[in-house]
Amino acid sequence: MNFNKTNTAKLDKDLSPEERAEWNAIYASYRAGSLLSGEVMGVDSYLLKEKDDNSENNENSGKMLAVVVIPFRVKILIPEKLMWTNSDNTDNIPKNVTRNLLGAKIDFVIQEIDRENNVCVASRVAATKIKRKQFFNSRPKPKAGDLVKCNVLAVGTKTILVEVNGFDLRLKRSELCHSIVSDFRLKYVTGETLPAVITHVSKADDELGVSVRDAKPHPYIGLQKRHPLNCRRTSVITGKYKGSIFCKLEDDYDCLCNYSEFQNDEDFEIGDRVIIIVKKYSDKSQRVFGVIVSKWR
Repeated sequence: MNFNKTNTAKLDKDLSPEERAEWNAIYASYRAGSLLSGEVMGVDSYLLKEKDDNSENNENSGKMLAVVVIPFRVKILIPEKLMWTNSDNTDNIPKNVTRNLLGAKIDFVIQEIDRENNVCVASRVAATKIKRKQFFNSRPKPKAGDLVKCNVLAVGTKTILVEVNGFDLRLKRSELCHSIVSDFRLKYVTGETLPAVITHVSKADDELGVSVRDAKPHPYIGLQKRHPLNCRRTSVITGKYKGSIFCKLEDDYDCLCNYSEFQNDEDFEIGDRVIIIVKKYSDKSQRVFGVIVSKWR
């Protein structure tokens, strides 16, 4: 594809206003390296060739996955090798994550244009470098405690992958919430935006750490007023650990419960709805303890 020899005036002559706006944004990104954004609609197979390689059978050619974004009418392909920044710890990115990006909102920079076929090739890596540079050069300088936004790229059972100012970060439960969650796919959705607080930032080391959990007031604050001692509450079992049962007291907080003396563990499963009685608060550990009275419905 040699875009510089393309007669864009002829090809753009009969475009609708929406199509013209789309192409103008693409041309600007290609020439100036400006950022474009879009939602991942799918994943296709992409024939990757080395530059100046005119043979599809060349030993340096091969197929790889490519993320598909279609802002309006133009198909934009982002090959997998142009999705993830090499300087990131690739162990933090699951191997199958590219196939699970549907619905994710991403930024990219146009690299190649095939105007005749309405297809472009873009780089998300180029976009992340720009976003990191903007982030580190912002005023005032970013520091621990600042609020930022996390764009959810993919959701797994135990972790989620987010993008924050050009950084791809894999967040665990301790960085996401106070409660036990058996499957994060039931709590988070690809494409949503989560508030977070910076826990660590270093321009020299090109590093960023965030916590979604710490962006909100600790749910233990005021808990005893909302759920006084000996009150009964409906709950859901969210987990089990060494004989103790985690029961959901509020959206982001669990009550650590025991069974009543006549109950057996095999009669209760994660996800069961139960009735609990709040028995004790520990301000030191910021924990609340209770007893399961019975199953509910």
